[in-house]
Amino acid sequence: MVADGCWRLTASRAFLNQINITTVSPIHHICIPSGAFSSALLELCQHLGNGLPAKFDFSSDYSETFAGKLLFKGSNKGESDALLCAQPGITTLTVSSVATNASSEELSTIVVKFADDPEVPFPFRGRSLSAKVAAIPRRLDAAHDEKVLAETHEGPIWVMSLRNDVKHYRTSMVLPVIPDGGILRDVLQGDRFLELLPLIHWLRGICNDARYEGPALRACFMFDDPNLHWTSYGHVDFREVALGAAKENYHVSFATVPLDNWFTHQPTAKLFREHARHMSLLVHGNNHTHQELVRNYAPAESILLLRQAIRRIEKLERVAGVEVSRVMAAPHGACSENMLEQLPKWGFESATISHGSLRAHNKGKVWTRSLGFAPSEWIHDCPVLPRWRLAAGAQNTILLAAYLHQAIILVGHHGDLKEGIGLMDQLAGFINGLGPVQWLNMADLSRANYRSWTEGGIMRLQPFGRRLLIKIHEGVTQLAVEAAGGQSPGKWRVSNPDGSVIQSGDGDVICLPPGIREQLVWEKVSDIPSAADEISTRPALGALARRLATECRDRIKASVGQ
Repeated sequence: MVADGCWRLTASRAFLNQINITTVSPIHHICIPSGAFSSALLELCQHLGNGLPAKFDFSSDYSETFAGKLLFKGSNKGESDALLCAQPGITTLTVSSVATNASSEELSTIVVKFADDPEVPFPFRGRSLSAKVAAIPRRLDAAHDEKVLAETHEGPIWVMSLRNDVKHYRTSMVLPVIPDGGILRDVLQGDRFLELLPLIHWLRGICNDARYEGPALRACFMFDDPNLHWTSYGHVDFREVALGAAKENYHVSFATVPLDNWFTHQPTAKLFREHARHMSLLVHGNNHTHQELVRNYAPAESILLLRQAIRRIEKLERVAGVEVSRVMAAPHGACSENMLEQLPKWGFESATISHGSLRAHNKGKVWTRSLGFAPSEWIHDCPVLPRWRLAAGAQNTILLAAYLHQAIILVGHHGDLKEGIGLMDQLAGFINGLGPVQWLNMADLSRANYRSWTEGGIMRLQPFGRRLLIKIHEGVTQLAVEAAGGQSPGKWRVSNPDGSVIQSGDGDVICLPPGIREQLVWEKVSDIPSAADEISTRPALGALARRLATECRDRIKASVGQ
């Protein structure tokens, strides 16, 4: 297939075999001695296996298929030496045990200092932080060939040695237990992730996770509710935000309610146009009524709601001359999987909802169990970017998000700026200190949500968004897509810089003409239903009255200093 004499799509299976394209990551088998089996450990392994191409085998028999071995022989040096000698070339991680409790009330807080060493994963290298653990780790006696990766005031708690070019790790921390009815996020979040870090770091090395580049370090502050009715909204002063963001290098996106498009203050719209690099808008529901995106709608009702939201946003864009990101910030984080399934069909690229809110409003859904590990969640083919509370103590959350390649999205309300923009300045300084950070509006942030690795002139993409802006690496002559977890098979539309468009399926290879170095638009194709009929943007009086009452309340609170 040829497009404009330049692009070629080769879908022939013989061709794929000939150039040895692999679009599915191989599974890496991890051995766990059968004597260590427990239901708690099995559940934890199943969750981690959903996020990495790893399969955990409980076995006491050695097999050459094993890529690594997880040991529970204790933390004293020498206890696993016999095993290491018997199975050369197998990387190991020795942990203390599996925790015996899952209650958050029984956790202890410890302070850990990470070594400033390349073996310590980014962004923890050289940092000290406090975290909660199920059991206080005891001191490790490091051997002469072991490098200390982390320690407490008592001494080393995570060490590593290199023997015959094979890495072996030990930690005195226990593996956490996911509580009954809990999810992975319960033991992998800002306060509680330390116990899993050695295991995840070890598994990433086995699975060659480091070969992937990206997603890049991305960030955005977000505030729910503000609109363009005036140069301020509650405690949010748009001019102050724009100047502060430009000075301290950050971006702020405001989730605006489509219903509020009945009036646009042109000086405010001009402010957003002039400061588009540092301020932007995204979509916040439609009418912002109670449980708006959770209700058990008839199919026609949910379609009408989303189409009306898009039409209202299009009107706002025309009147204000401001682009609005087609990313849905669900009001109060409340969104059902049925509504998430509809979002891509009616023009939304993604959604942004916290892991906790996804779980709370989709109780009993199997996919909620493994939330929190991937750069974004794929729920019925809708990418969902996680977001977290804007708070002074968000440093651990920021570090963990950066480690997991998740965009750092910190969300608040106008009341969080009661004392000014100092909190954003402070957190932006911390985030910028991690390294080169892309501060983006929510559309561009979503479009940068992919990983890639290049081998033999082939750039393999692992998308975590529906619409991506791909920058071609030096020396790349072909592109292939490797589906991320949770995605259904489908077609991808690829647009080259001259405007020509072709389609490819999962596993197809696109051969590039020489010299292409510009960004390509890589977009998943949706079967969008026909919607030729006109949708009214006029508000229902009841919804408008509630929204006006809320806005008046927010503005009055700010005016009286509350």
